[in-house]
Amino acid sequence: MTNALEAVANRGTGHGIRLLRGDRTRERLSFDQLYQEAGRLACGLLERGVLPGERVGIALPSSLDFARAFFGVLAAGAVPVPIPPPFRFASLQIHMRRIELVLRRSQVRTVLANSTWGGALGSGLGDAGSRQLTVLGVGELLASMPVYTDVAPADTALVQYTSGTVSDPKGVVLSHANLLANVDSISQALDCSDADVCCTWLPLFHDMGLIGAFLCAVLNDIEICMLPPEDFLRDPGRWVRMISRFGGSISTAPNSGYLQTMRKVSNEMVCQLDLSTWRLALTGAETVEAEVLREFSAHFAPAGFRATAFLPVYGLAEGSLAVTFPPTRRPVKSTWVRRDLLSEGSVAFTQENAESAREVVSVGTPVANTRVRLVAEGGTVLLDEGQVGEIEIRGASVMRTYEGDQHADASAGEDGWVPTGDLGFQQDGELYIAGRKKEMIVVFGQNYYASDIEAIAGGGPSVGSPGGGRPGAGIHGVLAAGLPFTDGEELVLFVETRETEPEAREELVAQIRFAVSASLGVTPRDVVLVPRGRLPRTSSGKLQRRGVDALYRQCATANSRAQACPVGVEGSSE
Repeated sequence: MTNALEAVANRGTGHGIRLLRGDRTRERLSFDQLYQEAGRLACGLLERGVLPGERVGIALPSSLDFARAFFGVLAAGAVPVPIPPPFRFASLQIHMRRIELVLRRSQVRTVLANSTWGGALGSGLGDAGSRQLTVLGVGELLASMPVYTDVAPADTALVQYTSGTVSDPKGVVLSHANLLANVDSISQALDCSDADVCCTWLPLFHDMGLIGAFLCAVLNDIEICMLPPEDFLRDPGRWVRMISRFGGSISTAPNSGYLQTMRKVSNEMVCQLDLSTWRLALTGAETVEAEVLREFSAHFAPAGFRATAFLPVYGLAEGSLAVTFPPTRRPVKSTWVRRDLLSEGSVAFTQENAESAREVVSVGTPVANTRVRLVAEGGTVLLDEGQVGEIEIRGASVMRTYEGDQHADASAGEDGWVPTGDLGFQQDGELYIAGRKKEMIVVFGQNYYASDIEAIAGGGPSVGSPGGGRPGAGIHGVLAAGLPFTDGEELVLFVETRETEPEAREELVAQIRFAVSASLGVTPRDVVLVPRGRLPRTSSGKLQRRGVDALYRQCATANSRAQACPVGVEGSSE
């Protein structure tokens, strides 16, 4: 990895990383400067006793210091372990529990952090957690002379912890060869060149931001314009203004990022933008909603955005990042299937307006040096198209082990095949994602994908409702869960909303009930309204299903005592 950065630095193009705060450039670092400062930081780490192969935590916001720290740890022959920031979590307690797990499992002794995060680590972990932990700032480690430690391609280059939506996060161990192979595969699929400009707001502690945006751009000598994710959340319009101002050609976001930007940028603001340079708009990490992409394309068409720029992709940490990409410069490809049969493991193609129709988007074919197969519940490899199975991956980018977790290692598969926990099917040789294996909800013997329920309750598909409107306008997040009751598992929805008026809340609950019932034939036992930002999320911002049964019990107990729910939840049952 360090040698690859050196090769870019020696090209002398002057390309580098531009950090924006708001709409202004705060700082810029060229790639040759990054290479030199990485070597100086490596020297400082080695002088402090960091050993080759040792795990070093990076608890820094998306910044130039993160870039220095990441390549500095690599230059020392050590292994970076990105640690997510506290502000992404609903509670500091949840955050510190995750951090303790990461530090213990990776045996981290040294963490690179700024003063704010370093203080949070020291106070949040307590004496027991921080006794043997050394927290250092990037600036204090920059020695006068650079040092670069030789490593082998098979040596570990990164421990990337998964988001942990349905279980504790697992540390994916990736080698230098894994990362370089994945960057090369992405570069081939996107036809990258140093004429591109990458504009990103994705957090660097997460694989999509770290590998898909940061590393792919750096190692292809592509200029990077970086907006901290918190600045995007405050004003999503900053993202498209950045692309317009700097001529961005490649940018990536989850489905929700495109949705929020479309909602927050008015028609008048669109007319002031130039998005004609945006040739690749990648979308992944969440369920890709074709309707959102169509609406985004129409909304930003006056600014020169082309619908063919959209590129729905599939990837995960176990594959370094990229697993499948569709061809570039083609319209988004989708198909309509029967939702009820899909949840039973079979694919029945249907018409858009048919009963129980669900639109599923193609995420393409495997990237270079990666193989994909679908496996049935009993372990049989599915060879025919039109069958739902668990996606397994194998290839040059695919991990070989999890960090310090024998149970997780056992689930890593045989003969190099790694199960992903994702369900999919194939049509015309292309992959379509059906849902998550562990996110299946069973109500009265019928299977439902949680993602289907959440899309409908959140206002994805257009459906009728008692009030003549459609759920979604006042909703900021939906989490569906199948919870055990005395008469069996039943559906409970947790819905984030800013709505406070009692009548409006009742109307919102009624709309959600009607939408889910009309589309799926199942009525939620309970719809629990939650203030925005109060549901637990993973490090990448995804809603976290693990522990929602305990959350629901807490809220039920609080309501029965006429007390405030511990997370500010208000239940609304039939």
